[in-house]
Amino acid sequence: MRPGTHRPRARPPLERFRMTRIIEWLISLLIVVALFVVIGLFLPAKRVVSHSVETNRPMTTVYDTLNGFVRFKDWNALVNHDPNVRLDVSGPEAGVGARLAYVSADHQIGEGSWEIVESVPGQRIVFALNTPGRGKDKRMTFEFERTGQRRQNVKITQTYSVDYGWNLLGRYAGLYVTRDIGDDIKRGLAKFSNLLATIPRFDYSRHDGEYAVVELPAVNALLARTNAKRANDEIALAMTNQMKWIEQVMEKSGLEPAGPMRIVTNDFGPESYAFDVVQPVRRKGSGPAEGEDAAGEADGNGAGDGADAGADAVADTLPPERLEVVLDGDNNPVFYVQIPAMKAATTTYVGPSPGLALVRDQLRAWAMVRGHETGGRPFEEYRVEIKNMLAEDAEFTVYWPLRVDGKNPPEPVQILPEPEEDEAPAAGEGEAEAGPAQADEAA
Repeated sequence: MRPGTHRPRARPPLERFRMTRIIEWLISLLIVVALFVVIGLFLPAKRVVSHSVETNRPMTTVYDTLNGFVRFKDWNALVNHDPNVRLDVSGPEAGVGARLAYVSADHQIGEGSWEIVESVPGQRIVFALNTPGRGKDKRMTFEFERTGQRRQNVKITQTYSVDYGWNLLGRYAGLYVTRDIGDDIKRGLAKFSNLLATIPRFDYSRHDGEYAVVELPAVNALLARTNAKRANDEIALAMTNQMKWIEQVMEKSGLEPAGPMRIVTNDFGPESYAFDVVQPVRRKGSGPAEGEDAAGEADGNGAGDGADAGADAVADTLPPERLEVVLDGDNNPVFYVQIPAMKAATTTYVGPSPGLALVRDQLRAWAMVRGHETGGRPFEEYRVEIKNMLAEDAEFTVYWPLRVDGKNPPEPVQILPEPEEDEAPAAGEGEAEAGPAQADEAA
């Protein structure tokens, strides 16, 4: 060593130890990152989770319930996470283009949407999902398959698919799809099965008539209760006898038919049939001028003046004008009632009257699939004379009243004979049942 020069001072052992640890930590971090990337690259870019359930409800009921958003909150698991989630439906009522947007104060749910992008009757329905989670091209697909010995059951398979692409964080998130989305699918299918169990097992697609929801106006009416054995001749005889009483009251009171005769079902049992014969009425000569009404002359069976016009021909007033009605005669079974306006599901039927029982149940199933609650008692307008009600070309209009805002449709208000103070104010209350017995079997 030359004079005047100094040997470099050796780095203290503690400093060398710290640098070694930093280098080791950086190397470990690089290894972890490398492993994260390598493992992520080998994880699936797409995830699919699927579950199935089987039901004995008709294919039409299953398909129509899912092919729109009217019953969405009744089967989808979204509302389980936040009962206060806001749902907004837009587009067509059903089929491709129907869209539901949701907003939740729960940040885990956030906001998103479901939209039907493919709909093949009896085969599948595909929803495009826009949700806060990672991934793109999110799809929820429902596929339907007939099963069972007579292929009357339906297997419903719900499948969720998502594409994470090169998003490695998304690929890792896909590890939890089976638990998160899969559990919601199972929960939703269980709710859907319970919902289907509440809908009568009748295939309304087999009925040729058109279905609709209508507003029926208030009407004055004469009502007579009766019952008969479940035999066509017995039922026709009971109808005819009660209509004779009603005709006598109309003649003495100066009234005329204001629409077709109605038969209101009280109890449709296996051995007997209890029903009300109801004739909408108005003051004679107070109806539409000649030529404005499609009605013919009174035929004595409720299909008289104003019959073809149906409920639409009745004055839409609430309450209707009170009439002067004369009720006399021994054992006169007639009541004068005012039937309030109501909302009802309706369809038409052409064929023998014994087929009306099936049509009533088909109508009820159709209404429930579309989110309506049936209530009160179903009834039919007879657009045919009683003596011809078994003909193949006999025509009827079938109605089933609907609940509005959770309230049952109003019952007829009894005007005459004046009810006693301790009697129910509405005619028809206290009957055996509010509607026909529902046989939960396939049509």
